[in-house]
Amino acid sequence: MGWFKRNSRPLLFLAVLVLIWAAITALHVVTPIVLPTPLSVVRAIPGMLHERLLADIGLTLGRVLGALVIACLFGIPLGLYLGHRKGVYQVIESPLHALRSVPASALFPLFLIVIGVGEKSIVALAAYPSLLVILANSVSGATLANKRRLYQARLLGLDTFDTITEVLFYEALPNIFDGIRTAVSYALMLVIAVEMFIGLSERGLGRGIYEYQSTYRIPETYAAIIVAGVIGILLNAVVSQLERRMLRWLPYVQEE
Repeated sequence: MGWFKRNSRPLLFLAVLVLIWAAITALHVVTPIVLPTPLSVVRAIPGMLHERLLADIGLTLGRVLGALVIACLFGIPLGLYLGHRKGVYQVIESPLHALRSVPASALFPLFLIVIGVGEKSIVALAAYPSLLVILANSVSGATLANKRRLYQARLLGLDTFDTITEVLFYEALPNIFDGIRTAVSYALMLVIAVEMFIGLSERGLGRGIYEYQSTYRIPETYAAIIVAGVIGILLNAVVSQLERRMLRWLPYVQEE
Protein backbone atom coordinates (compact mmCIF):
# COMPACT_ATOMS: atom_id res chain seq x y z
CA MET A 1 0.00 0.00 0.00
CA GLY A 2 2.87 2.36 0.73
CA TRP A 3 4.15 2.16 -2.85
CA PHE A 4 0.71 2.91 -4.31
CA LYS A 5 0.26 5.84 -1.95
CA ARG A 6 3.62 7.37 -2.93
CA ASN A 7 2.90 6.92 -6.64
CA SER A 8 -0.83 7.67 -6.63
CA ARG A 9 -0.52 10.79 -8.78
CA PRO A 10 1.61 9.24 -11.56
CA LEU A 11 -0.69 6.19 -11.60
CA LEU A 12 -3.76 8.41 -11.80
CA PHE A 13 -2.20 10.37 -14.67
CA LEU A 14 -1.40 7.11 -16.47
CA ALA A 15 -4.97 5.88 -15.99
CA VAL A 16 -6.34 9.13 -17.46
CA LEU A 17 -4.06 8.76 -20.50
CA VAL A 18 -5.25 5.19 -21.09
CA LEU A 19 -8.90 6.30 -20.79
CA ILE A 20 -8.32 9.10 -23.31
CA TRP A 21 -6.58 6.64 -25.63
CA ALA A 22 -9.49 4.18 -25.33
CA ALA A 23 -12.02 6.94 -25.97
CA ILE A 24 -10.21 8.15 -29.11
CA THR A 25 -10.07 4.64 -30.57
CA ALA A 26 -13.66 3.82 -29.58
CA LEU A 27 -14.95 6.96 -31.33
CA HIS A 28 -12.81 6.16 -34.40
CA VAL A 29 -11.21 9.60 -34.30
CA VAL A 30 -7.97 8.00 -35.54
CA THR A 31 -7.69 5.02 -37.86
CA PRO A 32 -6.53 1.79 -36.13
CA ILE A 33 -3.50 1.57 -38.43
CA VAL A 34 -2.23 4.74 -36.76
CA LEU A 35 -3.51 4.21 -33.22
CA PRO A 36 -4.72 0.73 -32.19
CA THR A 37 -6.94 0.16 -29.17
CA PRO A 38 -5.32 -0.38 -25.77
CA LEU A 39 -6.92 -3.83 -25.64
CA SER A 40 -5.36 -4.88 -28.95
CA VAL A 41 -1.96 -3.77 -27.69
CA VAL A 42 -2.36 -5.80 -24.51
CA ARG A 43 -3.54 -8.84 -26.49
CA ALA A 44 -0.44 -8.62 -28.71
CA ILE A 45 1.99 -9.06 -25.81
CA PRO A 46 1.55 -12.84 -25.18
CA GLY A 47 2.30 -13.61 -28.82
CA MET A 48 5.33 -11.33 -28.74
CA LEU A 49 6.63 -13.15 -25.68
CA HIS A 50 6.52 -16.44 -27.57
CA GLU A 51 8.17 -14.93 -30.65
CA ARG A 52 11.14 -12.79 -29.62
CA LEU A 53 10.27 -10.19 -26.99
CA LEU A 54 12.01 -11.80 -24.00
CA ALA A 55 15.22 -12.40 -25.98
CA ASP A 56 15.12 -8.84 -27.34
CA ILE A 57 14.65 -7.39 -23.87
CA GLY A 58 17.55 -9.45 -22.55
CA LEU A 59 19.89 -8.35 -25.34
CA THR A 60 18.97 -4.67 -25.10
CA LEU A 61 19.18 -4.68 -21.31
CA GLY A 62 22.57 -6.40 -21.43
CA ARG A 63 23.93 -3.78 -23.83
CA VAL A 64 22.60 -0.93 -21.68
CA LEU A 65 24.03 -2.39 -18.46
CA GLY A 66 27.36 -3.05 -20.19
CA ALA A 67 27.55 0.59 -21.27
CA LEU A 68 26.66 1.81 -17.76
CA VAL A 69 29.28 -0.44 -16.12
CA ILE A 70 31.98 0.90 -18.45
CA ALA A 71 30.86 4.48 -17.86
CA CYS A 72 30.91 4.07 -14.06
CA LEU A 73 34.23 2.18 -13.94
CA PHE A 74 36.03 4.92 -15.86
CA GLY A 75 33.90 8.02 -15.25
CA ILE A 76 33.64 7.96 -11.46
CA PRO A 77 37.35 7.48 -10.54
CA LEU A 78 38.53 9.89 -13.25
CA GLY A 79 35.92 12.48 -12.29
CA LEU A 80 36.83 12.30 -8.60
CA TYR A 81 40.53 12.63 -9.42
CA LEU A 82 39.94 15.65 -11.66
CA GLY A 83 37.71 17.20 -9.00
CA HIS A 84 40.50 16.74 -6.48
CA ARG A 85 43.23 18.01 -8.83
CA LYS A 86 41.56 21.21 -9.99
CA GLY A 87 44.66 22.35 -11.86
CA VAL A 88 44.59 19.26 -14.06
CA TYR A 89 40.86 19.65 -14.64
CA GLN A 90 41.22 23.27 -15.75
CA VAL A 91 43.58 22.12 -18.50
CA ILE A 92 41.15 19.56 -19.98
CA GLU A 93 37.84 21.19 -19.02
CA SER A 94 37.26 22.85 -22.40
CA PRO A 95 38.02 19.71 -24.47
CA LEU A 96 35.67 17.70 -22.23
CA HIS A 97 32.84 20.19 -22.73
CA ALA A 98 33.54 20.15 -26.47
CA LEU A 99 33.25 16.34 -26.50
CA ARG A 100 29.94 16.54 -24.63
CA SER A 101 28.62 18.87 -27.33
CA VAL A 102 29.31 16.35 -30.11
CA PRO A 103 26.31 14.01 -30.63
CA ALA A 104 27.26 10.41 -29.99
CA SER A 105 25.48 9.33 -33.16
CA ALA A 106 27.81 11.55 -35.22
CA LEU A 107 30.78 9.59 -33.89
CA PHE A 108 29.32 6.20 -34.69
CA PRO A 109 31.24 5.80 -38.00
CA LEU A 110 34.44 6.40 -36.03
CA PHE A 111 33.47 3.70 -33.52
CA LEU A 112 32.89 1.30 -36.41
CA ILE A 113 36.37 2.04 -37.80
CA VAL A 114 38.20 1.82 -34.48
CA ILE A 115 36.24 -0.94 -32.72
CA GLY A 116 34.68 -2.77 -35.62
CA VAL A 117 31.17 -3.88 -36.51
CA GLY A 118 29.35 -5.79 -33.80
CA GLU A 119 28.31 -5.78 -30.16
CA LYS A 120 31.36 -3.81 -29.00
CA SER A 121 30.52 -0.82 -31.17
CA ILE A 122 26.91 -0.73 -29.90
CA VAL A 123 28.01 -0.82 -26.27
CA ALA A 124 30.82 1.69 -26.88
CA LEU A 125 28.45 4.17 -28.52
CA ALA A 126 26.09 4.01 -25.53
CA ALA A 127 28.98 4.18 -23.05
CA TYR A 128 30.50 7.31 -24.61
CA PRO A 129 27.89 9.95 -23.57
CA SER A 130 27.14 8.04 -20.35
CA LEU A 131 30.80 8.22 -19.35
CA LEU A 132 31.00 11.97 -20.05
CA VAL A 133 27.86 12.66 -18.02
CA ILE A 134 29.00 10.59 -15.04
CA LEU A 135 32.49 12.08 -15.23
CA ALA A 136 31.15 15.65 -15.24
CA ASN A 137 28.84 14.94 -12.30
CA SER A 138 31.67 13.27 -10.37
CA VAL A 139 33.88 16.32 -10.94
CA SER A 140 31.07 18.61 -9.79
CA GLY A 141 30.45 16.53 -6.66
CA ALA A 142 34.16 16.43 -5.79
CA THR A 143 34.58 20.19 -6.18
CA LEU A 144 31.60 20.77 -3.86
CA ALA A 145 33.01 18.53 -1.13
CA ASN A 146 32.95 19.79 2.45
CA LYS A 147 36.16 21.79 2.97
CA ARG A 148 36.37 20.82 6.64
CA ARG A 149 36.45 17.12 5.79
CA LEU A 150 39.17 17.72 3.21
CA TYR A 151 41.13 19.72 5.79
CA GLN A 152 40.78 16.88 8.30
CA ALA A 153 41.98 14.44 5.65
CA ARG A 154 45.12 16.53 5.16
CA LEU A 155 45.68 16.68 8.92
CA LEU A 156 45.44 12.89 9.08
CA GLY A 157 48.02 12.60 6.34
CA LEU A 158 45.78 10.88 3.79
CA ASP A 159 47.32 10.56 0.36
CA THR A 160 45.45 11.25 -2.90
CA PHE A 161 44.05 7.72 -3.23
CA ASP A 162 42.76 7.59 0.36
CA THR A 163 41.30 11.10 0.12
CA ILE A 164 39.40 10.16 -3.02
CA THR A 165 38.14 6.80 -1.75
CA GLU A 166 37.48 7.76 1.88
CA VAL A 167 36.24 11.34 1.53
CA LEU A 168 35.50 12.58 -1.98
CA PHE A 169 33.61 9.48 -3.12
CA TYR A 170 31.01 9.84 -0.35
CA GLU A 171 30.87 13.61 -0.70
CA ALA A 172 30.20 13.31 -4.43
CA LEU A 173 27.70 10.42 -4.27
CA PRO A 174 24.56 12.59 -4.66
CA ASN A 175 25.98 14.13 -7.82
CA ILE A 176 27.23 10.76 -9.06
CA PHE A 177 23.75 9.26 -8.75
CA ASP A 178 22.31 12.23 -10.65
CA GLY A 179 24.79 11.47 -13.42
CA ILE A 180 23.96 7.75 -13.41
CA ARG A 181 20.25 8.51 -13.65
CA THR A 182 20.85 10.69 -16.72
CA ALA A 183 23.26 8.13 -18.18
CA VAL A 184 20.61 5.40 -17.94
CA SER A 185 18.34 7.39 -20.25
CA TYR A 186 21.16 8.13 -22.69
CA ALA A 187 22.33 4.53 -22.83
CA LEU A 188 18.85 3.06 -23.35
CA MET A 189 17.99 5.63 -26.01
CA LEU A 190 21.19 5.09 -27.99
CA VAL A 191 21.12 1.30 -27.80
CA ILE A 192 17.54 1.17 -29.08
CA ALA A 193 18.31 3.74 -31.80
CA VAL A 194 21.32 1.75 -33.04
CA GLU A 195 19.35 -1.50 -32.99
CA MET A 196 16.52 0.15 -34.86
CA PHE A 197 18.24 2.15 -37.59
CA ILE A 198 21.81 0.93 -37.96
CA GLY A 199 20.91 -2.74 -38.07
CA LEU A 200 24.18 -4.09 -36.67
CA SER A 201 22.25 -6.76 -34.83
CA GLU A 202 19.31 -8.83 -35.98
CA ARG A 203 17.95 -8.93 -32.43
CA GLY A 204 17.22 -6.37 -29.80
CA LEU A 205 14.23 -4.31 -28.70
CA GLY A 206 14.95 -1.53 -31.19
CA ARG A 207 15.22 -4.01 -34.04
CA GLY A 208 11.96 -5.59 -32.94
CA ILE A 209 10.18 -2.21 -33.03
CA TYR A 210 11.51 -1.57 -36.53
CA GLU A 211 10.45 -4.97 -37.86
CA TYR A 212 6.98 -4.77 -36.30
CA GLN A 213 6.47 -1.34 -37.87
CA SER A 214 7.83 -2.33 -41.28
CA THR A 215 5.41 -5.28 -41.45
CA TYR A 216 2.48 -3.12 -40.26
CA ARG A 217 2.00 -5.03 -37.03
CA ILE A 218 0.85 -1.84 -35.33
CA PRO A 219 -0.36 -3.25 -31.95
CA GLU A 220 2.99 -5.07 -31.58
CA THR A 221 4.83 -1.85 -32.45
CA TYR A 222 3.04 0.08 -29.70
CA ALA A 223 3.52 -2.77 -27.25
CA ALA A 224 7.29 -2.89 -27.90
CA ILE A 225 7.56 0.89 -27.49
CA ILE A 226 5.67 0.71 -24.18
CA VAL A 227 7.97 -2.11 -23.02
CA ALA A 228 11.00 0.09 -23.82
CA GLY A 229 9.49 2.89 -21.73
CA VAL A 230 8.78 0.51 -18.85
CA ILE A 231 12.41 -0.69 -18.95
CA GLY A 232 13.58 2.92 -18.65
CA ILE A 233 11.26 3.52 -15.69
CA LEU A 234 12.42 0.34 -13.94
CA LEU A 235 16.11 1.15 -14.47
CA ASN A 236 15.59 4.60 -12.98
CA ALA A 237 13.67 3.06 -10.08
CA VAL A 238 16.59 0.71 -9.39
CA VAL A 239 19.02 3.65 -9.39
CA SER A 240 16.73 5.62 -7.06
CA GLN A 241 16.41 2.67 -4.67
CA LEU A 242 20.18 2.20 -4.63
CA GLU A 243 20.59 5.92 -3.99
CA ARG A 244 18.23 5.80 -1.01
CA ARG A 245 20.16 2.90 0.48
CA MET A 246 23.61 4.42 0.00
CA LEU A 247 22.61 7.96 1.00
CA ARG A 248 20.25 7.12 3.84
CA TRP A 249 22.06 9.53 6.18
CA LEU A 250 20.92 12.55 4.11
CA PRO A 251 17.72 14.26 5.36
CA TYR A 252 16.15 14.74 1.91
CA VAL A 253 16.65 11.05 1.07
CA GLN A 254 15.03 9.96 4.35
CA GLU A 255 12.00 12.12 3.61
CA GLU A 256 11.45 10.31 0.30
